[in-house]
Amino acid sequence: MIFCWLVYAIWLAVVVYLSIAAIGAKRDTQGHLLQSFGLLFAIIAAFLLPHLPIFDVVDFAPVDPVLSSVGLVLCAAGAGFLVWARQHLGSNWSQTVAAKQGHELITSGPYRHVRHPMYTGGLIAAIGSAIVCGGAFVFLLVLLGGIFLWRVGAEDKLMERQFPNDYPAYKQRTKALIPFVR
Repeated sequence: MIFCWLVYAIWLAVVVYLSIAAIGAKRDTQGHLLQSFGLLFAIIAAFLLPHLPIFDVVDFAPVDPVLSSVGLVLCAAGAGFLVWARQHLGSNWSQTVAAKQGHELITSGPYRHVRHPMYTGGLIAAIGSAIVCGGAFVFLLVLLGGIFLWRVGAEDKLMERQFPNDYPAYKQRTKALIPFVR
């Protein structure tokens, strides 16, 4: 049970960090309320679905401390990678897929290896969380995974419009989510 509490603590720390770090972000050029509600709905659904009797099969937590330790390490590593990527974006970060005022193309730090490292970190953290706690984190992995994959395509299109001279070459030399895997 302590492993699950540690997973929740890691996610709470990430959410608090992202909320505080958002204060200095550049303004979006237009609002994207539907995207924000979609993400919120997915998170709420992930934590409600395991309570339906039909989904009892995913309401588990491994009792093996070695497996739980591996999941916890994945969760912490993914969260750390997510935070590193967010810090590197600085004021160019947005909760939604949106153009920013004074938008800059960031290609250093974790962005040197993958174009969407925050999603990479989030997925790794969600995999680790699902291993440790099961239940809501299994649904979170599935729902966020789908949202993140949609966002990868949407962000690539947005960046191609924002940076038509630089983004195609950047896209060619980096992978979307996993280094060395197209």
